[in-house]
Amino acid sequence: MSRRPSVKEENLLKQYGLLISSTDVMFQKIGESLVASAASAAAARDKADSFNICLSEYAAKETKAIRGEMVDYCECLKAVEDRKQKTLETITEKLKPACDRWKAICTEVQGSLKTLCLARDKEIKAVKVLEKTKCKDGSKKAEQVATDLASRQIELAGKNAEILALMQQFHTQKLNDYKTILSTYAQIQMVNHSRALEFYTRGYQDILDIQTDEYLEGVLNETTPMSISQSNPQLNQSNTTPNQSVDQLNVTK
Repeated sequence: MSRRPSVKEENLLKQYGLLISSTDVMFQKIGESLVASAASAAAARDKADSFNICLSEYAAKETKAIRGEMVDYCECLKAVEDRKQKTLETITEKLKPACDRWKAICTEVQGSLKTLCLARDKEIKAVKVLEKTKCKDGSKKAEQVATDLASRQIELAGKNAEILALMQQFHTQKLNDYKTILSTYAQIQMVNHSRALEFYTRGYQDILDIQTDEYLEGVLNETTPMSISQSNPQLNQSNTTPNQSVDQLNVTK
């Protein structure tokens, strides 16, 4: 089955040129987006730090019974944000140069393509001239004209093959870099999220490790005046179970 060409023969340089230019623009936009993503993450980091600072200040004022777990929880949140910021910096450092180099690649390919297309156009004109000469000239020069025509056609076929090889190499390199950039981005993010999951799991467990009875005993002992404590022996007992709620202990909210 014959292959239908996707570009017109007479406008090869312009159409291939537009394709190469669009590739350059694509990689430049990807690189700019990576930088913008890192910048927006830095702004989001400020908000995350504000939340973490708020929790840290609260933990510092809390009773010793839960202070340790709260501090550990805050450390886990900070580790997540540190990891996230480092991840985006790594992505930018690794992938931005891979995008930037495509401006030089596209410029070089454009130059090579222009040279080949101009040489190809020259051969096409020569072939057309010889074909007209062959049709009009029935003299003994016909044999020479036929020879020259065959030679030119071979040259033209060679130029077409060079153009095809150039564009094939261009598309292959574009696809390989595109795959490398996107797969590397995904791989770095997978590592980041797996580590973030570890930190969040630790923070989650820190909160679950807080025991209600220990907290109540500590906070009441630290905040209840001695006169009230002595008149209410229940405050000196730690016979509550971890599953008892604040409501069950009749503590005023």
